[in-house]
Parts: sequence; C-alpha cells; structure tokens
Amino acid sequence: MSIEVHGGKEIIMVDYQKLKEKEMIELHQANFDWVTQTRTQLILFDYRNCCVTPAFVVEAKKFTAATLKHIYKVGLLGIDSVKSWILKGILLTYPVNFKPFHTKEEASQFLTE
Repeated sequence: MSIEVHGGKEIIMVDYQKLKEKEMIELHQANFDWVTQTRTQLILFDYRNCCVTPAFVVEAKKFTAATLKHIYKVGLLGIDSVKSWILKGILLTYPVNFKPFHTKEEASQFLTE
C-alpha cells in the first residue's frame, strides 16, 4: 500500500498483484484500518495477476460495508470476466462509486476528476 499524488490529490494505491489469498486478506485488513482512521479517500485497487477467492470476497464485502462513509471513489485494475461478476454484485448491493479501468492512468484520471 502506498500513496501517490495525482492532480494535487492523494490516491491510496493498493497492489494485490501476484499475492496469495492470505497475503491479499492481510493487505486488505491493513488498508481497512488505515482508511477508517483517516479522511474521505480515493483508492486504486490493482487486481492484475491475482486470484480473488471466496474468502477474499467476504473480506471485500465487509470492507465495502464498513467504509461507505470514508471512500469517495475507487478505481479498479485487472477486472477480468470473473472479477466483473463480483464487482457487479458489490455495485448492486452498495451505493459506491467503483469503476474498472484498463490502465493506471485512466483510473487516476477518474479518481482526480
């Protein structure tokens, strides 16, 4: 997890690339702790080259429900056909502004608009 500044705005960058389930959940929980203790956030989650497991989806749902008032926008990278179904379920369940993108630049532009 890192913070990058784009367009004068801070974006939390969470990189799940090549992580296994346990590492992904640990990173997600660390991100949860950080987000809930700070101001409204812009976040970019990078899910390229990783497998989103049922256990991780449970954590993602908990994260989304608990951080609704803390997160303004989320950009997502690496959303393939399986991950898109998970995203659709989250979008139907929660009033969130999550959008998938092909590149980090596209996601950063959305987040800083």
